Amino acid sequence: MMAGERKPLDFGSLDDFDTPKRSKIEAEVFAPLDTKKAVDQASAFPSRERPDDAQINIKAPAAVLHRFRSMAKKERYTLGAFLEILMEAYDEK
Repeated sequence: MMAGERKPLDFGSLDDFDTPKRSKIEAEVFAPLDTKKAVDQASAFPSRERPDDAQINIKAPAAVLHRFRSMAKKERYTLGAFLEILMEAYDEK
């Protein structure tokens, strides 16, 4: 064999790499997502549930954003909680 030649691959010998059949234990571990959610809710694992949070991007003058952050920090609120307080105050007008 010359130095530049390569030995061809025998694809028939690659059967060892086939995906093994799932056992009963694996079927339970890899249960469908809706089944896992139902178990988590019944078992009271709230940390596994997706939080009902979202993000918002506000484009405003830097001074306004700094004032908003400072006000929330002064009252020891998260930005989201402080936004909710301001919205409630606006609705009461």
